[in-house]
Amino acid sequence: MHDHRVLCEAFNSAHVLQGVKIMFVAAGAGACHSIIGDEAGQCYTWGRNERGQLGHGDLLQRNVPTIVKGLKGMKVIAGAGGKHHSAVVTSDGESYTFGSNLHGQCGTGTLKSKDKAEELIQSPALASVSDCTDVSCGIEFTMWLCEGKVFSAGLPQYGQLGHNTDHEYNAKDSSVKLMYQPQPQPRQIQALSQNTVTKVACGQNHTLALTKEGQAFTWGNGGYGRLGHVKQQDEFKPRNVETFSQRVPVAPDMAACSTTASFCVVQVGPQVYAWGKWKTSGDNTMYPKAFADLQGWNVRHMAAGATHYAVAADESTITWGQAQNGELGYGPAGKKSSANPDKVYALEGVHTHQVACGIGHTLFLVKPGSKQVEALEVFEPAVAEEEALPEPEAAGPGPKGKGKAAAGKGKGKAASGKAAGGKRKADDDEPAPKGRGRAKK
Repeated sequence: MHDHRVLCEAFNSAHVLQGVKIMFVAAGAGACHSIIGDEAGQCYTWGRNERGQLGHGDLLQRNVPTIVKGLKGMKVIAGAGGKHHSAVVTSDGESYTFGSNLHGQCGTGTLKSKDKAEELIQSPALASVSDCTDVSCGIEFTMWLCEGKVFSAGLPQYGQLGHNTDHEYNAKDSSVKLMYQPQPQPRQIQALSQNTVTKVACGQNHTLALTKEGQAFTWGNGGYGRLGHVKQQDEFKPRNVETFSQRVPVAPDMAACSTTASFCVVQVGPQVYAWGKWKTSGDNTMYPKAFADLQGWNVRHMAAGATHYAVAADESTITWGQAQNGELGYGPAGKKSSANPDKVYALEGVHTHQVACGIGHTLFLVKPGSKQVEALEVFEPAVAEEEALPEPEAAGPGPKGKGKAAAGKGKGKAASGKAAGGKRKADDDEPAPKGRGRAKK
């Protein structure tokens, strides 16, 4: 790869990263923070930090990418963010986690959280996995990809850990108070033990796994059809998505999951397929269908936040979804939300290597040197760090169907971040700036 430059949200290149070659960018469908790694293997994090999810040994919010000193001497090659925790993978196959371990999502093998006492791992701790190549995080759980096998830890609600149970129990003798037994020790998902898994992507409460054999498996929360099995029901262990088994195999390395939708690419075409609910209006798509808006594009990378999406294809970058904070990159004069994919014209003609989405923000890893990139502003915040912000409200549509109480005490919200704008209608009818329209090749 050539030199890479990271662009954040409305295309402000972070000042501290100038001259630094970035190798990967990461966030998560439930994350209000970002994780990146440079050519030397140094890991940088920034964003919200109220549970220590940035790994800097404190709870201060970082407004600029900051090197995680606790990972010094290690070469970080991948990362992912949950609501209040993070996980990274190193070149020697180890994984380090930091942030909230309330439900064992850090995978350290132990759980010190008790009633009214949440364990916060503020500096990187070694997770109990080995030979890892990638990682993905849901809100309160983690999936590790290790030599083609998948390991999980954290909150088992909705069956999202893939072990054929949600470990639900009633914590009260005289009334109903549903709880879910945490799983702090990473366990291999046995339903996938006969497959070679090549990619895992987590939504807030569900997971999509792709295999070398061209299959796709989903499990977890089944609301809105996000699992692609026709019925809206939770799946407690990985289930083969029959659409791909009967028609065409999936590409082994491209998948993305938002709160209520899933995306992958099939080998024929290639063509993007989608299922679930990715618009604020209209019916749910209960099984995978060809995503016509991206037909003809050579997609090389995709990502999903809580309610918005980004794709790197050819020499274009395409975004869409429900947004409020400029995360689609259409500029201050452009529309805030878009029900349909549209080009990011500030990056038109620029080669984007990777994209990453979180709640209210998007990262673009681009090839530098073009006039468009060099003309973009350099982001310099008023302060580099500050006290943690108040806890944000939940983002995105909630689970549909069973509607169980949230994890832990049954009161937690499904996601963090006011950025996703839970009730705002997508501005599909809002006129685009002159000369701009939907994503057309």
